[in-house]
Amino acid sequence: MDPAISGYLSWVLALSIVFGMAAQFSRFCLLGGLSNYRQSRDGRRLAIYLAAIGLAILATTLMQSVSGIDLDNTRPVYRSPDFAWGRYLIGGFVFGVGMVLARGCPVRSLVKVTQGNLQALLAVIVMALGAYAMTRTTLYATAFLPWVGHLSTNLTSFGIQNQDLASIMGGGRGLYLTLALGISALLLFVSWRWLPLRANWLGWLGALSIGVVVGLAFWVTGGSLGQAASGAAEMMNNPQQGLGLQSFTFSAPMGDVVYYLQRPSTFAAITFGVVAVAGLLLGSLISALVRREFQWSIPRSWQEWTRTIIGALMVGIGSVLAMGCTVGHGLSGISTLALGSFLALAAIMAGAWVTLHVEARLSRRASSGCTIRGNPDRAGAIPEPRH
Repeated sequence: MDPAISGYLSWVLALSIVFGMAAQFSRFCLLGGLSNYRQSRDGRRLAIYLAAIGLAILATTLMQSVSGIDLDNTRPVYRSPDFAWGRYLIGGFVFGVGMVLARGCPVRSLVKVTQGNLQALLAVIVMALGAYAMTRTTLYATAFLPWVGHLSTNLTSFGIQNQDLASIMGGGRGLYLTLALGISALLLFVSWRWLPLRANWLGWLGALSIGVVVGLAFWVTGGSLGQAASGAAEMMNNPQQGLGLQSFTFSAPMGDVVYYLQRPSTFAAITFGVVAVAGLLLGSLISALVRREFQWSIPRSWQEWTRTIIGALMVGIGSVLAMGCTVGHGLSGISTLALGSFLALAAIMAGAWVTLHVEARLSRRASSGCTIRGNPDRAGAIPEPRH
C-alpha cells in the first residue's frame, strides 16, 4: 500500500467518522426538518440542515482561499458549463419522493441502521443496488441518456464558462466572496431564528462539524495530500480508483460499496465514497452506543416493507440521475455555489414536500373513513416519517 494513498484514505476515514457522529447526535435530516415544518411550522430541525449548508459554504470558501484548490474540477463537476437542468429537476424530484417513501435519505438511513432499524437496513441495500445499476451497468445509458441528455444547456454559448453563481452574474473573485458570505450569513441567520444556540447547542455542534468536514474534504482531496495520492496512482499497474478533488456525497458511493464487495481483495476499488460510507457507519454507531440510542426496530406491516423498497429504489436511481443527493448537492455542491446544486436541492425539497402533503391527505381520509366506537382507526393510515 502506497503511503500517500493510505494517508489520503486515513484522512477521509477520520473526516467520515466525524460526519457520522455529528449526523447521529444532531439528528441531521432534511426530511425530518421538512416533515416537522409542514406539520407544525416547527423549523428547529430544518435549521440544523440549513446551518450545515451555510457553514459548509464558509469552510469550502476558506479552504479554497488558503490552499488554492480549483473548485471547477470537482468530482462530480458541480460547476460544469453543461447545465443539465433536466437531470437536476427530474432526478431531484424522484429522489425527494423516494426519500419520503423510504423514510429517509441515504445519510439518515445509514444512521438509522446503526441505531438498529431494520427497515433502514433494507432501504440502504436497495438504494445501493439502485445506485450500482445506474453507475456500473448500462441502465443509465440505455434507459435515461437517450431522452434526458437533450434536457441540457451549454452555458458557453452564452459566454459563461462555469455555472457558479458569480460567473453567471459576470463577476469575479470579489463577487464570489460576497455571494458566499451573503448566502451563508442568510442561512445562519434563519437557522438561528428557528433554533437559538441555547435551545439546542448539540444541534449546532453537529451542523458545525458537518460543515467543517465538507470543506476539509475538499482540502484533503485537492491539496498536497490528494495530489500526492494521484501522483502515486499514476505509477501503479492497477491505479487507485475515485481520486480527485471531491467532498461528501453518499448515494453513488453506496453503489461503489456494492462494486467493492464483489472484489474485496482489490485495494484499488476502495474509493473516497467507499471509505466515506464505512466511516459514517462507524462514527454513527459510536455515537448511538455512547448515547444509548441503539434499539432494534422492525416494521410490522408488509405495506411498510413494500413502500420502503419502492422509495429506496427511487432514491438510488434519482440520486444518480440528479448527480447528487441531500449531501452531494445540498452541502458539497452548494458549497461551490453551483447553480445546478441549488436547483437539484430545490427539486428534492419539492418532491418531498408534495409527497408529505399527499400522505397527510391520504392519512386523514383513512382516519375519517374507518372508525370503531367513535375512535379513528389508524391501522390503514400512512404514518408520518419517523426519524
